[in-house]
Amino acid sequence: MKLWLWCVICIPVMLGCMSMHFKLKEWEKKPWNIIPKCLCTWMVVCTGVLGIRIMGNQQGMEKIWLLAALMLFLLADALLEVQFLAGMAVFGIGHGGLIFWFLKKVTADWETVILWLVLWGIALFLFRKELHQGKKNPKLYLMTLYPGVLMGMTSIAVTLPRQLGREYLFAAIGAVLFSISDMMVGKGFLKKLSKPVDYTALSLYYSGIFCFALMMWA
Repeated sequence: MKLWLWCVICIPVMLGCMSMHFKLKEWEKKPWNIIPKCLCTWMVVCTGVLGIRIMGNQQGMEKIWLLAALMLFLLADALLEVQFLAGMAVFGIGHGGLIFWFLKKVTADWETVILWLVLWGIALFLFRKELHQGKKNPKLYLMTLYPGVLMGMTSIAVTLPRQLGREYLFAAIGAVLFSISDMMVGKGFLKKLSKPVDYTALSLYYSGIFCFALMMWA
């Protein structure tokens, strides 16, 4: 199957699933909104599996960590709706696998380090109001660690096309979208997101992991 043909099939299904997920949330049908949410992630996983099958075993072995991360995100999407802490744990493991894949690919240099520090600084600036509350609750300062890890992954990802070639552009785009989504969700932990922002965050998340899945077609 050609990639463009799969996208014609996959993307409308994902858009429909996201729309249904939000509708079920609005109707307070929480047990049922897991189905369209997970189906959307399942389409992402299928994109990766199909890409590996078409590109051959060598490509599959090279990107097994990336596929494993997508599968863990699928499990996490289900658990987050029924057992939040378990879902966060699985999501964290998946994110760790994603970071490991990036680290295997990149050769760190000063440009990467400088970009990481700049992005981390921007993330902390966006959370400046929340960090002010750390004077009363010092545990909030721990939240600075996750943006550091997230922006480290992003800074590595955006250097991949320069270091390894344009075929890694999807990885760079996916990491940027994934990171923006995570920052928005992080804001939501401390202050309830508006409906448009909530929709945008989830849309960016699915767009990001879909880009990761497209890497398996490279």
